[in-house]
Amino acid sequence: MPEFSTATGTIYYEVVASSSGPDAPTLTLLHNFMSAGRAAWGALLPALSEHYRILLPDTPGHGRSLGHPKDFDHREIAEQLAALMVAEHAEDGHLAGCSSGGMIAQQLVHLRLVRPATLTLVSTTYSVNPHTTGNAIGLRTEDFDASPNWLEATARLHDPYHYDGYYHSELLPAFRQLTPATAIDLPLEALTAFRMPVCVIHGSRDEFFPTYIAEEMATAAPLGELHIVAGQRHALLFRQPWRVAQIMLEFLARHDSAATQS
Repeated sequence: MPEFSTATGTIYYEVVASSSGPDAPTLTLLHNFMSAGRAAWGALLPALSEHYRILLPDTPGHGRSLGHPKDFDHREIAEQLAALMVAEHAEDGHLAGCSSGGMIAQQLVHLRLVRPATLTLVSTTYSVNPHTTGNAIGLRTEDFDASPNWLEATARLHDPYHYDGYYHSELLPAFRQLTPATAIDLPLEALTAFRMPVCVIHGSRDEFFPTYIAEEMATAAPLGELHIVAGQRHALLFRQPWRVAQIMLEFLARHDSAATQS
């Protein structure tokens, strides 16, 4: 995997060539907290790479990437990923993020670190502050409806590249200690400044972020559209990757001209 040096470590990433040729627009994919690039997006890559060159990082402190900003501060992570995107000529391509990756993607846009042609937000929120959103549900791993052995499986994504026990001693506690200041706390009005087309994809039974949050986000973005996947919970990438890929491809196909004209 290529590597990119930052002030706090090294980001490892993949560039997946498009089968449509070297002139394909770039699509940057950001994974959720405690996952890794290919672990989260791998099932979608065959379909997405037919039309797009894929930039797929392991975000700082995750997977193969070593080192991270203090408290996994999402603004600082966004700054580091923006530098990577510029180095890979992806700053004006398409951008997508799931859960924490969607928060970082919004920071990238809000802070004007990149200017993506489109923005896709999967299973995410614009704020984890209950005073901002009215959502009192916390980010607790105990509330995540996953397979019984998901914690052990997730540890295997990280420990081999760090040290035995890294996931349980560092990454999992960091997730539990995320705050609005270190994750995201945008006012809803911030999304009104997102001038690119925005696709919001959300499960109707999301454990962390009720559907009204997704509805608010899609309404606030001037070129927003909303896709609620019935009966599905958080982290749709792992539950119905084929459905997410279908929605994304249809959305991106309608807006490819934005990337080629920028």
